[in-house]
Amino acid sequence: MLDIIKSEFYKVRKSKVTLVTALCLLGIAGLNIAVMLYAQIKGGVWLEVMEGTQGFEVYFGFASGTFYLVFIALFVGGMISNEYTNRTVRQVVSRGTSRIQIALGQYIMLSTAMTVMTVIPAAILGTVASIFWEFGSISVGRFLLTLAGQVLLIWSYSAITMLIAHLTRSGGLSIGINVMLMLGGSTAAMVLVQLTKKEFFMTYWLLNIQSEALNYANPIMKQGRFVALLLVIGVVFTALGVARFKMRDVD
Repeated sequence: MLDIIKSEFYKVRKSKVTLVTALCLLGIAGLNIAVMLYAQIKGGVWLEVMEGTQGFEVYFGFASGTFYLVFIALFVGGMISNEYTNRTVRQVVSRGTSRIQIALGQYIMLSTAMTVMTVIPAAILGTVASIFWEFGSISVGRFLLTLAGQVLLIWSYSAITMLIAHLTRSGGLSIGINVMLMLGGSTAAMVLVQLTKKEFFMTYWLLNIQSEALNYANPIMKQGRFVALLLVIGVVFTALGVARFKMRDVD
């Protein structure tokens, strides 16, 4: 397993997908910082709008946007699909390593890389906001719970993306399904709510789970329930992705 993780680390480090994803996330954080700087320099209405900004709110706000999931889909889906496109997956499998270890090693490395690439820009953004204004008041326990929600969101959606990538074996198709899942899924959930008169579909739709797991203003039990749900989603879809790769014909 360790050899697989090392191999995946090398691929991630050398991949253009990694570079583009990291630069885009840093760019989004940079634009937010530019707005903060402009408000500080310009003053007036701009500064009034930004007044009261808290560092931890900015940090977790960065992780609550839909774009967050889009970049997970682009990075994880792109990296796994490229294995099929370039036929490197066939080379790895032919070495005799267990397919379960290959899939798990790839998932662990890609999820870890995505965590680093998303946490760093969010931390920079939150730090700058704290310097300009203040970090804000939040208990250590609630901060750690929300941080756990952020990390589990990355790992759970990486698992979903991994399954889709192994099913499609196409980068374009994998990303397309992910985008449809995020954009069309919310509409489908609303339609189901209207037809069934049950809020269940909207409550447990992925984007709402993301929002609730990162909502530190929620009662702690409610937020904890959604954080735990992200853990369950991650475990289930990781198992499904590994099982699909184990049965997958790589020729």
